[in-house]
Amino acid sequence: MYASRVLAESLLAVCPDYARDQIDARSIFRTQYPPAQTEISNDEMLRTMEDVLRLQSNTPGKLPYTLIVCDELQQFIGQDSNRTFEVQTVVETCCSHFGTRLLFVATGQASVTGTPQLQKLQGRFTNQVMLSDADVEQVVRKVVLSKKSSEIDPLQAVLTAASGEIDRHLAATRIGPRSDDSKNLVPDYPLLPVRSRFWELFLRNVDSSGTTGQLRTQLRITHEAIKDIAYKPLGTVVAGDVIYKQLKVNMLQSSMLLRDVDTQITQLDDNTPGGELSARLCAMIFLIGKLPVETLRDTGIRSDIDTLADLLVEDLMTGSAPLRQRIPGLLQKLVDDRILMQVGDEYRIQTREGKEWEAEYHRRYERALADDIRLTGERTTEFQRVVKATLKGIPLLQGQSKIPRKLDLHFGLDYPAGDTGMVPLWVRDGWSVTEKTVREDAQRMGVKSPIVFVFLPKQDTDAFKDALASYDAASETVTTRVAANTVEGQEAKLSMQSRIQMAQNKRDTLIESIVQNARVYQGGGNDVDLGTLQASVKAAINDALIRLFPNFSLGDHPAWGTVVKQVREGNANALMAVAHNGNVEDQAVCKEIRNYVDTLGKKGSDIRKHFMGGSYGWPQDAVDGALLCLVAGGFLSAKKSSVPVGVKDITTQLIGVIEFYKEGITVTAAHRIGIRVLLTKLGFPVKQGEEVASIPRVLSMLRESAAAAGGDAPLPETPSIAIIERLQALSGNEQIVAVYEQRDELYANFKVWKDRHEQIAQRLPDWNKLQRFLAHARSLPIALQVEPQVEAIRNGRHLLFNPDPVLPLMNDLRTAGANA
Repeated sequence: MYASRVLAESLLAVCPDYARDQIDARSIFRTQYPPAQTEISNDEMLRTMEDVLRLQSNTPGKLPYTLIVCDELQQFIGQDSNRTFEVQTVVETCCSHFGTRLLFVATGQASVTGTPQLQKLQGRFTNQVMLSDADVEQVVRKVVLSKKSSEIDPLQAVLTAASGEIDRHLAATRIGPRSDDSKNLVPDYPLLPVRSRFWELFLRNVDSSGTTGQLRTQLRITHEAIKDIAYKPLGTVVAGDVIYKQLKVNMLQSSMLLRDVDTQITQLDDNTPGGELSARLCAMIFLIGKLPVETLRDTGIRSDIDTLADLLVEDLMTGSAPLRQRIPGLLQKLVDDRILMQVGDEYRIQTREGKEWEAEYHRRYERALADDIRLTGERTTEFQRVVKATLKGIPLLQGQSKIPRKLDLHFGLDYPAGDTGMVPLWVRDGWSVTEKTVREDAQRMGVKSPIVFVFLPKQDTDAFKDALASYDAASETVTTRVAANTVEGQEAKLSMQSRIQMAQNKRDTLIESIVQNARVYQGGGNDVDLGTLQASVKAAINDALIRLFPNFSLGDHPAWGTVVKQVREGNANALMAVAHNGNVEDQAVCKEIRNYVDTLGKKGSDIRKHFMGGSYGWPQDAVDGALLCLVAGGFLSAKKSSVPVGVKDITTQLIGVIEFYKEGITVTAAHRIGIRVLLTKLGFPVKQGEEVASIPRVLSMLRESAAAAGGDAPLPETPSIAIIERLQALSGNEQIVAVYEQRDELYANFKVWKDRHEQIAQRLPDWNKLQRFLAHARSLPIALQVEPQVEAIRNGRHLLFNPDPVLPLMNDLRTAGANA
């Protein structure tokens, strides 16, 4: 009201005396109707809304159904909690007052749960409708790209005729033509699917505010894009650089587009065909320069001649051939004028700061290119890195036992060490030796050599050298140069970082090609070629493992762990777990280990080292299982600190410190059976396989029995234990066989000693009583008769004679004592 010129002039026309002129009238308005300084109350709001709605109603006394749309509510509220509360209050008040005749709809870029402030409105906006990318595409097609039914068939014919041109656009990139593009060609015309994806990718990477994702923004961009070509001949499509003009203002405001760069691009268009195309080329190069080039996000789009032509061609029927002929010359002129800089096959926008960075880069590039020693070292380092990465996934598991093996990667001119227990892989490249030399070295080593020879061919020499030098120069430029704290400086730095990524990608691609073309030879000169380095090396390694461990097959079985467990549990047939049902000494692993251990003894750790390495490479369980079986079978004896150890007491943790000795005498099944029978008779029943461990205890028991079968007078003299001492002096199989041979004598002696011990237990108490009786009867005449007989028993050790010589003497003393 205060600013309306029309209102003031209208009032003066009706009432000329109201004011001198319309300016004076507007001043009077402000005086008579001062601005309200207070907030509008809820009641005022409701009354005003009712007044408006009554005016819109066709039924007196009844309000019409009304829709209120709060467009972009998210942007209005932002992070302001007060605005959230105000919106909530308005919606609650209106819904309570008007009921179902009033409907509120709010729109925004995020869902109602997308921000903390919007979440507070969930109770008022209960029905949520999510608009997907597909929905946006459908709206754009219906609103802007809709076509007459009569024009669809002619358009389809034109697009079919131009399919060859369409299918070549950005074909080598991740956004290139796809199988389902054909169904969208007509609905999306004049937007090509590839260019739509290019726009989408560009917007996603440059839009930090999210505004380009809004439906109205996409509608505007699309509408402006097709407005200029709507009346051109059928087959004309929207060029990829159109989006530059549409978003130029926004990009300038956000400093994404430098004003100098925009000015430079604008000035190129001098209304000549060459000037217009030069400006469009620079705009397109700018757009491509904003796309990511990181390894994981890289789409493969580069600002080279083919890509620029693919995105700029407009006339599908004429095709891009004429455009492709014009572009190289224009680009070269732009490079000569220092508007663009060329990086390989690609082109970049040049700024003042960028020119300084570029000059620094070229100085370092020339220096790096001339430093052959440095490039050689870097080339070798990169070869090592890529070869290791390529071979990393090769499973090095040998045989049924799946024994893990290691690969000894050797880079250099000297022969690799051959005693590491690992598969030697000797890698050399064509910059240091010729393939003929590598092949002759393999032939010279012979067919028994486990060495795998790898030759990396010398190819793309200049390109490889350029990539290494370019990477070094760009990296050093970024590291040493301090970027100005300006958008232009940051752009220059980003451009150089992009150059680093490009050089790295080029270097890695060249190395990957060299590595995949590598030649693989086995000892003897056999060429292994299975298509890829990994497959060829894997096959060569499998054969090299056989050469490295020629005796491995003897002990290759996955059940040796079961053998270890069962033999410690006393199972005499434990070797059946590894498919051996014969004698222990005939099993291949047992035979090798028995032959290796001598009578002087071998430590368990040395035995393991010998058979787990060398020409065997056996699993530890195979070595441990065979040792335990040989000990259980009596073919080896085991001692720890010179103390014999039985199979049950030999754990896998102890095997390394135990000494194993070869037995010269063989123990047969008959020996073991005889020993078990003897032990059972002696009161020591044992299970099969426990005979050896029980013999020392039995001999000790016999020694104790002998000691208990005699003693001081009048007891008999202690029996001789010479036979037991001889047996205890023996060990291992020799002891087992000797005990077996003396089993009858041992048992006979045991019976005699046992009987004597029982008689001593019965008669010795009476002898002690006799001594006490005689002491009390010294004054009686009977003592003179009994005492000589007692001395005779003592001196003759006749205590155990039959009949018992003690009882009559005790009776005589007892009778004499009673009569005294």
